[in-house]
Amino acid sequence: MLVRNTKMLIVLGLLLVSASTVWAQVDGWKMVYGDVLQVFVDQHKILLESRGEQRVYVLDADCQILRLGVSVSLESMHPVAPNAYQDALCWINPLGLIGHILVNYSVQEKDGILASYDIFGNLK
Repeated sequence: MLVRNTKMLIVLGLLLVSASTVWAQVDGWKMVYGDVLQVFVDQHKILLESRGEQRVYVLDADCQILRLGVSVSLESMHPVAPNAYQDALCWINPLGLIGHILVNYSVQEKDGILASYDIFGNLK
């Protein structure tokens, strides 16, 4: 399990570093991290809570959504259960639309208790 998590963190780290380097050079791109509270599939939007604030973001028509390096659908970002949200790292383009999303939901047993971890591997 530790090897799998280490590989996942390495892949995620490489994606973040390479993508951040490219997008940081383009004026207007920014990153937002938070929990996906709600998904509006028909409207191509998500409700994201970040730093205690909730905001609806619109996804660009070409938005790429990845989970563990694999492309996934917008529908897959729905909350897992009441108060069990997936976290997401979103790149916002200069038009204010989400261009890329890394989404995560990780639960593991720790000392006989299920523990939830964020996209960075930290205990939630």
